[in-house]
Amino acid sequence: MHLASPPASPRARTPARTPAAARAVGACSTGACSTGVALIALLSPLWVTPAAAGPRVATPHADDAFAHANAAPTRSALPVTPSAASGQPPPSDPTPDMTVYGYHAYWSGDPSQLNWDQLTHVAIFDVELKSDGTLASTSHWTDVAASVVPIAHAHGVKVDLCVTSFDESVQASVLPSPTKRATAIAALKALVDEYGADGVNVDVEGMDDSLAGDFVQFITELHAEVGEVYIATPAVDWLGAYDYSALAANSEGLFIMGYGYHWTGGDPGPNDPLYGGGAWSSYSLEWSIEDYLSYGAPVDKIVLGLPLYGQEWMADHDIPGSATGDGWSVVMSAAIEDAASYGANYDATTHSPYALPPDGQLWYPDTESVRERIAFAREMGLQGVGFWALGYEGDDPDFWPMVAEETTFPTDSGGTDSGGTDSGGDDGGNGGDGGDGGDGGDGRAQVISGEDKGGCSASGGGPPGVAPVGAAVILLLASLVGRRSKEDQA
Repeated sequence: MHLASPPASPRARTPARTPAAARAVGACSTGACSTGVALIALLSPLWVTPAAAGPRVATPHADDAFAHANAAPTRSALPVTPSAASGQPPPSDPTPDMTVYGYHAYWSGDPSQLNWDQLTHVAIFDVELKSDGTLASTSHWTDVAASVVPIAHAHGVKVDLCVTSFDESVQASVLPSPTKRATAIAALKALVDEYGADGVNVDVEGMDDSLAGDFVQFITELHAEVGEVYIATPAVDWLGAYDYSALAANSEGLFIMGYGYHWTGGDPGPNDPLYGGGAWSSYSLEWSIEDYLSYGAPVDKIVLGLPLYGQEWMADHDIPGSATGDGWSVVMSAAIEDAASYGANYDATTHSPYALPPDGQLWYPDTESVRERIAFAREMGLQGVGFWALGYEGDDPDFWPMVAEETTFPTDSGGTDSGGTDSGGDDGGNGGDGGDGGDGGDGRAQVISGEDKGGCSASGGGPPGVAPVGAAVILLLASLVGRRSKEDQA
């Protein structure tokens, strides 16, 4: 079902909770799943499905991890080089002027081989929170941290340990308990300190709204101990479980998981629509950013997470269409290759590439669609962008040069271009150009400007790290139809 407009305000809805589900459609024979094959994940939905009483709470990282539960971790193959051990940066390209935050999952290749020059932060995924506050799967960290942290630091990249909790019973056991919170924080701090890492990424998905205050307390206490905290947060918070304002105030940033707007158990559509409307729902990356701002998240604390994977369905060829069977996820590199054989298309409303296999639909990102979304984040004055997950882009020779182009800002007599902070907390710049939106060959806008939907024009002053029209955007939020209201939380 494709919704023409948002249903009732997400924070006002309390649908029956449907457990996260994932179905294996393939297998990983090694710890490093090939970027040329389909992923196994079934990503959680943001949409109402025909058989569901209400939308399910999105748990995209949880579903990907579930799909790779039997994958052996890939250990770092590179020794620590003298330059890395000394902490002296090797020769490199210009570093990003906004946060570029990537997750490295234990199944997605050797982390020592990442494109370090185009990153500011890497979260090593994951260690798991247990119901008593202790940690499981710590080898996902200990097997790679000793070699990865020095390499990252040599390139000026920060490394965060990602702790996950995808089980509501574990969350309900740990978060309200001061003793168990302290146990978890002590264990996390010990792992960070042992390897000289920089902080913790907290990825708690599917949380009940009754734990909202306890989660803020956990983040506050953790931040006091480890110094740097980033938090993975949902694109749509159906239950009002995440207090954006309080979480932002006690962390370096909120990594919005900007994907799963359509899911493989529902009808086909863009995984990360830049804009909504028309035949599609209003839910989109633009909607999510506006929602975060309206609930008190400062613009310079928002990291827009983008997917480096697509989704394919058995479906008719209508746009929007109807699924005739379950879908599956496909890494970006494989999706681009498949789309080239089917014939690539572009949805002008959502700014999303797609292709039409003989019996289905494939929606996916490519280098130019990611470029549009990075340019959008720049224009909005966000702290930065991020990716789930590093390695899914494959060997595309154009991808990381594009990231470098879009995240490195030239300076001129008027000052520094707009952008987010480099480590969550430092002031950004004051201007910003739109950047290229694509190659024009498939109808894409060349520039995301103040006249384009959702864009912000460049120039002049304003608060540090905020685009000049940011205040106008925020003032406009109060009139947006379908947005959540504070009264919905009552």
